[in-house]
Order: sequence, then C-alpha cells, then structure tokens
Amino acid sequence: MKRLRKHPRIDVLDAQKRSSSGRLGRMTYLALVVLFLGSLAYYLVGGMVVLSIDGTVLKDRYSVGASYPGKVVDVYVKEGDRVEAGTPLLRLESFEMVQELANFALRDSELSIREGQLSGKLTAFEAVSPLALRTARETMVTATQFDTVLGKGIVSSLSKDDALRNSLQAAERVAQMQSEKLSTENELKLLRQSRAIFSEAIGKLNGIYDEGYLRSGVPGTIGAKVPIPGQIMKFGDELMQINGGKSYILAYLPDDYLFDISEGMPVHVKGGALSAKGRIDAILTVADALPAEFQNMFRPRDRSRLARITLDDKNPFAVSQKVAISGCAFGYCWAQ
Repeated sequence: MKRLRKHPRIDVLDAQKRSSSGRLGRMTYLALVVLFLGSLAYYLVGGMVVLSIDGTVLKDRYSVGASYPGKVVDVYVKEGDRVEAGTPLLRLESFEMVQELANFALRDSELSIREGQLSGKLTAFEAVSPLALRTARETMVTATQFDTVLGKGIVSSLSKDDALRNSLQAAERVAQMQSEKLSTENELKLLRQSRAIFSEAIGKLNGIYDEGYLRSGVPGTIGAKVPIPGQIMKFGDELMQINGGKSYILAYLPDDYLFDISEGMPVHVKGGALSAKGRIDAILTVADALPAEFQNMFRPRDRSRLARITLDDKNPFAVSQKVAISGCAFGYCWAQ
C-alpha cells in the first residue's frame, strides 16, 4: 500500500507555526540566560579556581642617560635596531664639556710650566751647591788659620773679623740653598702628584665626553624611545633604552586563588594571534600595583604579587606586549 504523506491542517496552521517559533525563542532565551549567569559566575568567582592572569613581556633593560647637558647633533640608530657593545648611538654637542676640558687643559699647562720652573731651579742648585760648599769650607779654613797666627802679631784683629764674617755668610748661603732645595723638591713632588691627578681627571673626562659620542654599553635591541637631532638634553635625562638578555614575563597574581601556585608550574601564554608555552620560574616576594591597562574600572585599584615566567621556546612576543597566562583549573594544569 502506498503511504500517504501527512499534510498540515489548514485550520491550525498558524497555531503550529507559533508553537514552533515559541519553543525556539524560549530555548534561545534560556541559552542567553545560562550564558549570562555563567559569565557572571566566572567574573565573580572564576579567578578563584581558574588560572587566568595578565602579564607583560619584558627583557633586561639598559638605560642610556645623558652624562652631561648638551644638544643632540646626530642619531645613528632607530627603534628596533640591533646593536652591539660599543656601537655609537648618537652624538651630543656640549659647550659645558668643551669648556670644562679647556679649563682642565689650561690648568694642566700652568702646572707643567711651574714644574719646569722648579726643575730648572733644582738644576741650578745642583750646579751651584758644590761651589757654595767649597767656599764655605775655604772660608772656615781661613778663619781657623787667622786664630792660629793672630797671637803672633802677623795679622790684625780686623782681618780676622772679616774672615769670620765671610765664613758665616758662606755657611748661611749653604744652609739657605739646602733649605730651598729641600722645599723645591717637596713642592715638585706635590706638583707632580697634582699633575697625575689632573691627567687622570682629563682622561676620565675625555672618556665620558668621547667627542660627544654616546655608545652602547651592552648588546641588545633599541627601545621605542629615541631622541631626535636638535633636542636639548639635561644631565641625567634618559635618551633611550636598550633591551637585552633573555625575554621573560612579569605576571600579576591575585590573592584570592583557592589552589596553590608554585614554581615550575606549566602555563600557556597568549598574546593576540601568537602563543607560547612557559613555566613559572619564580614567585617574587614583592607586590606591585597593576598597570592601568590591567585595571578593572569596576574594582578598586589593588596591588598583586608578582610572578616571573620564562618561555620554553623562542619568544614570539614583542617587548612590553600585554599577554594572558592560563593553564590551570582547580589546581589541575592542562598546559604541558
């Protein structure tokens, strides 16, 4: 027998359509309610049982600061450039440093001239001293001889007095020359010490100034902040940052977890379309305020513990990029 196809009744067609659409609407409504309640529950208590935290990708940073005031003349690098230790980064023009170097050079020249004068004076002492000593000895011998022959009436007492006077003057001259020589030697010694200090200071100052060139102290990558030619810098101003070393992630741990977070725990790191596997390297004993981009406008500003996360593979993220860390729920970690 041929089976007859069931046709809807025309008189109840509208009721049947309304019943079908009503069930679909109710199911959609219930699904939305469940989704809303689930989202609300996760928002309120999800952070207690599911590891879901925010972090920032960082590298060890080296700050390049202005060691002296000046104007930026040339910039040899740009954002993201890879540099090695000793690579010229920029050149500063500093009138203050040039003037300071000129003052040091002038002072060193004055000390050099004075050193030459003292050295010449010592040379003169060494040349005259033998003659002065000989004169002192001979006048002393003459005075002694006068004492011997004075009683015999050969010479007068006036001649003896002249001989004694000449002997005294010669002795005083020798003593004065020896005193001046000793004083000159001490002054020359102190002067040479001062010149050595000045030479060291000039060397250090030249090393700091280096004709205005600022060089990288470490290998790494130039950060986002780079000065422009013509910019005026003051002493201590940060010119740029160099990101070097191995990448790591600094994450902010809430204090309301219901399971333990320990070192060595595997995690999954995601930032945009990029992802990587990592591991909690250390839970730091310090707390810090969450950055503005991590703050929830409906919650008060708080401070969280910090965790350092290392990546197992090559870092696919950019420096200072915001990332999300997950991998555990109720203490069970699915990230391996």
